[in-house]
Amino acid sequence: MVTGGGRLERFSSILVVIGGEPYDATLTRGVALAMRNGARLTLIDVVAPLRSAFFSTADVDSKVLLQATEAEQRRQELLRIASEYLTTGIDVDVVVRTGNAAVEIVSEVISGGHDLVIKTANTRTGLQHLLGSVTRALMRTCPCPVWAIKPGSGAHYRQVLAAIDPLADDPEHLELNETILHLAASLARAESAVLHLVSVWSVPMERTLRSRLGTTACDRLIAEAEARVRRTVDRWHTEHLPQDLTVRVHVLRGAASERIAETAKDVDADLIVMGTVCRSGLSGLLVGNTAEHLLSTVTCGVLAIKPRGFVSPVQPTDRPAE
Repeated sequence: MVTGGGRLERFSSILVVIGGEPYDATLTRGVALAMRNGARLTLIDVVAPLRSAFFSTADVDSKVLLQATEAEQRRQELLRIASEYLTTGIDVDVVVRTGNAAVEIVSEVISGGHDLVIKTANTRTGLQHLLGSVTRALMRTCPCPVWAIKPGSGAHYRQVLAAIDPLADDPEHLELNETILHLAASLARAESAVLHLVSVWSVPMERTLRSRLGTTACDRLIAEAEARVRRTVDRWHTEHLPQDLTVRVHVLRGAASERIAETAKDVDADLIVMGTVCRSGLSGLLVGNTAEHLLSTVTCGVLAIKPRGFVSPVQPTDRPAE
């Protein structure tokens, strides 16, 4: 996954969402990534369906015509944007769909075989109010990584933060940690950025433990737990991160979402790479608690990764003819 020359082996088909929000930073990032990887790039826009309540039964043909006209105008705009990158040598495709934006984007991911979605975050509030937004819905349901880019972000990242779970002990979470590390390291290396490895841990029911074990025994238990966490993080650092990468390690105690957000602010992070783990039995419906809280707090970009085997609840529709 980490290779020389700033190449990211992971992505071969990148889907960039265009429309409704400033896309300069988003498209710049997508084009640069596609060029580095020899990946194909697809630009997508989604037309909201016209409400039937505004049309009488006799006006059904007018509704269909207006919908088709709007879709064609969007398609021509995407073709114009794509034409600006002909000299790059990358393969650029365009897709326009009609319907619910998040559903249609995920449907395109599944039917088109894309392995990364890049989208501008909410333009009015950065990532502070993603609840109910298209980006939030994508992070819940999209089977591939979703990269939400802050509008106006620079062409190059200086600080990349990888948030990993130091207490992971099952194969799914351990593999997700490794994926986060490898991907964050690849991005940091490609950008010549500093990688911040952040692990947040806590002791469950600490108050109860203190009352039953006593302060001395509880403090010893906490110290032992912290030592184990630090050994684990040191092992990940040694085994999964290249030696030529500048890495800062942050082992913190407390609520994960709060401490990760604080660290991102302290180091002026450009990007947080993190996992979105859905609760058992509700695959595709919920973002993990840490991700839920973090997305409502941070104002930098976020690259959210699903565990392998995640199944989206979205049933793909056929890709539209072009």
